[in-house]
Amino acid sequence: MIFDALKRHNKKEQASFHMPGHKKGAGFMATPLESHIFTYDTTELCDTDALIAPQYEILEAEKRAAELYGAAHSFYLVNGATGGILAMMYAAFSPGDVVLVDRNCHQSVINGAIFAGVLPVYITPETSGLPGIPGTVSPENIKEAIKQYPDAKGLVLTSPNYYGKAANLFELAGVMHRAGGLLLVDEAHGAHFTFSSVFPQTAMEQGADMSVTSLHKSLAAPNQTALLHIGQNVDVEKIRASLRMFQTSSPSYIFLAAMEQALEDGASRGAELTEKTLKFLTELECPTLDDPFKLLPDFRSKGLTGREIDEIFREKFGIYAEMTTEHGLLLMASWYNCEEDFKQLKKALDYCRSLRDVSVDHHEPVSFETTIEAAAFPLSSLRLKEHKPIPLEAAEGLICAIAVSAFPPCIPIVMPGEKITKETIKTITVLKEQGATITGLTNGQIAVCFND
Repeated sequence: MIFDALKRHNKKEQASFHMPGHKKGAGFMATPLESHIFTYDTTELCDTDALIAPQYEILEAEKRAAELYGAAHSFYLVNGATGGILAMMYAAFSPGDVVLVDRNCHQSVINGAIFAGVLPVYITPETSGLPGIPGTVSPENIKEAIKQYPDAKGLVLTSPNYYGKAANLFELAGVMHRAGGLLLVDEAHGAHFTFSSVFPQTAMEQGADMSVTSLHKSLAAPNQTALLHIGQNVDVEKIRASLRMFQTSSPSYIFLAAMEQALEDGASRGAELTEKTLKFLTELECPTLDDPFKLLPDFRSKGLTGREIDEIFREKFGIYAEMTTEHGLLLMASWYNCEEDFKQLKKALDYCRSLRDVSVDHHEPVSFETTIEAAAFPLSSLRLKEHKPIPLEAAEGLICAIAVSAFPPCIPIVMPGEKITKETIKTITVLKEQGATITGLTNGQIAVCFND
């Protein structure tokens, strides 16, 4: 529908005297970017509809997305899932609200807490069952958190997580609704779930109040494309007003058309493509969690670290993984991997499996017990406080200003507004010694809040 409108417009337009400046792709001629696709990169005109307040083709496309994902309404996003997460948190909560937050969250959730001015209560998820791989928060975790914080206005969690572990959203939605709170889900990695019964149901089908789905992660859509879904009890216009704050007012029509086509491809062929892809994946015999398209090979028995396996895959087989874990890789497959891709991956896996087993005293994979800990203050206060970098070893008892995480395994160690403990410092030090990349530190120093 969107693409059809763009084609009709292109036939009518003889000369462009509006944005964008490349004038239907003419500015890209004779450059590496030359492509007919730019002839469809236009702006909001009388016959192309407007993302900021859609009435025609874009509105119909949003209704179709809602139908596919089990939502009351869906919104097209061109600022990625990040823009959607910021918008839904800003619309859902008020300054000072207590909000339960899955601490293994994307940085946009923390930024959303800052914009909304909420007091986050960080909840460490349970383990996934695979060594060093985090799981998700459980209904029991949330029931306990509500006992401690009965005035919590909502829960923001990630499901599925980066590794393909999905939460029990049916039960979590029930727990939150009985407590009078909202369930907001970062479903960025679950765009393909709705197209086959092999996958978990979508967040909206399981009772979430709002969710954000990132199309580019698993469908045939460009980076920055995503959807924001809402349930029956959420005000459409309130969300659209919030989106106007966090989305560009100059959306890419190429993105919009590509999103629509990606969803229709999923609707028409998703089940068939899933079945075909699973046949290839089954032959690889890789560990997975709830999403069989997320592969988690682990070669601890070979004495290899994730970084070493990553180097083998890249240098010997030309395979680039999504990320390394402590002793393996995270590999993301999609419908659009071809048979040759899977054959090459099998060669790499078989090579690693052929290496001799070794008996080495490797450290235990990183794991964290489930904890429930509130920030020291609403995160909107962060910008009012003085931030100073100080040596990590001198930070005990102070309040962290910037999230610190370890990669691998990408588990947050300390979040903004949390007190830095002796255990925190020890964990960061040990992980650094083990070769992990620590984000949130600068030259070995950690940013802390000084003034009250």
